[in-house]
Amino acid sequence: MSRNLAPVVKVFSKNGFMANQRVVGQDVEASPPQLYTGRIHSVWSDGTAMVDWDYALNPRAERHLVQSGRVRLHHLGRSA
Repeated sequence: MSRNLAPVVKVFSKNGFMANQRVVGQDVEASPPQLYTGRIHSVWSDGTAMVDWDYALNPRAERHLVQSGRVRLHHLGRSA
C-alpha cells in the first residue's frame, strides 16, 4: 500500500507562528525543564520551524529539541 505524502514546504505561517517571531523553546525532558530564547528563521508545513537561538544549545537540549535541523512547533511558545 503506497501513501502519497505531501512534500514538506516552507510556509508563511503555521499555528500562529511565523518567520522573525521571537519564541521560547522548552526542553521538558531536562530536569528541571529549561527554556531557550530565539527567533524563528522559517516555518514548515509539517509543523516545524528553523530557529536561530540567542545562544548555542547544549548537546542535551539539541537532542531533545532539534530533529533534522528543525524544532516541532509544540516545543515553542511566543515570547513577549
